Amino acid sequence: MKKIFLTFMIAAFAASAQAEDTPKKPSFAGFVSNGFWDNWEISAGLGGGTAFSNSGNLGSWGDRFGFEGNLSLTKWLHPVVGVRGQLQGGWFNNFDADLGKLKWPYLFVHADVMVNASNWIGGYREDRVWYAVPFAGFGYLASNFTDKSQRTSLSGTNQEFAFTAGLLNKFRLSQAFDFNIELKGLMAKSEICPASVSGAYLFGFTATAGITYRFNQRNWQRGVPGYTAEDIRAFQDAVAAGNAALEASKAENARLNEELAAAQAAAKEAETAAAEAEAKAAAEARKVNTSSSPTSIIFYDYSMSKLTAKDKTRLELTADLIKNGPKDRVYTIQGHADQQTGTPAGNKRVAENRAKNVYDYLIKCGVNPKQLTYEGLGNEPDVYKNVQQANRSVIIK
Repeated sequence: MKKIFLTFMIAAFAASAQAEDTPKKPSFAGFVSNGFWDNWEISAGLGGGTAFSNSGNLGSWGDRFGFEGNLSLTKWLHPVVGVRGQLQGGWFNNFDADLGKLKWPYLFVHADVMVNASNWIGGYREDRVWYAVPFAGFGYLASNFTDKSQRTSLSGTNQEFAFTAGLLNKFRLSQAFDFNIELKGLMAKSEICPASVSGAYLFGFTATAGITYRFNQRNWQRGVPGYTAEDIRAFQDAVAAGNAALEASKAENARLNEELAAAQAAAKEAETAAAEAEAKAAAEARKVNTSSSPTSIIFYDYSMSKLTAKDKTRLELTADLIKNGPKDRVYTIQGHADQQTGTPAGNKRVAENRAKNVYDYLIKCGVNPKQLTYEGLGNEPDVYKNVQQANRSVIIK
């Protein structure tokens, strides 16, 4: 038995070494071991079975079968290899030549080596529906331990070491649950049976159906040669942190784009307002020109009071109108400021500077100083209520 098991394990490791160069169908090699509390399973099953020795089991087929229930705890060390502890118990029916049918109870606790043949042969897959898991184990078997069975069989409790082997068929129901059909046999010395049998060994065969619950980490991941599980987890954490930073950067870019779009919309709105104010001022200027009383308006940017070349051209035309108009007419130059920005003192100063600059330039253009007066109305009510930016201006009237 030991030689068979050793040969089986050598073949398993040889196959894993050969599959190392085939990442599409991984078997033994190339997987990261999970933590101790990962890849555990707990199972329970019910079924029936029969036991016989070399001389068979006398009696009809219906009388030969007994009952079995089992409870198992399995730890998978690898997608292919696991270890299991199982407690199975129930009763077998055997026939004694003198005593007739004997129903004798048994308990068998054993440790098994499990081999997931489906993962070994077909490669590990998380979505596989059916798994074939052969196993072999060794344990302690006790029988005929109840008073009723001892009275019936006229014998006491029997205890022996026993071997077991079988095939566990696992059908995946969900990520956490499997449906199991387990077919297994046990072999012990024939003295374990209270019925008189002629053979040296007793063989028991059982079939059970049950449910498995898989808890904690249930899957496996491919490893990288030369790296530990901690290295791979650290790399995964770094990738996750990088992805989070990338998402945060995308969100920040989206916010900045929204702010830029809002600023562009505000700038366009201000430009439209300025154009409307300028058109309104031009219309008023044309109306004044029609009545031979020239009026002009100069617009400024925020906190600015200097004249641009365009402003000077406009003032030169205004100067010609004044010089060609009535000599006794006096024109007032009023400087204004935006009341919603700046301080009262600052607005007053800006408004006066604007008016003074226009006054000086008109004098430079040849206008009689006696026809001009200027004043800064920085703290006066806004001239333009609807277009606030238009209040940054100088009005000549």
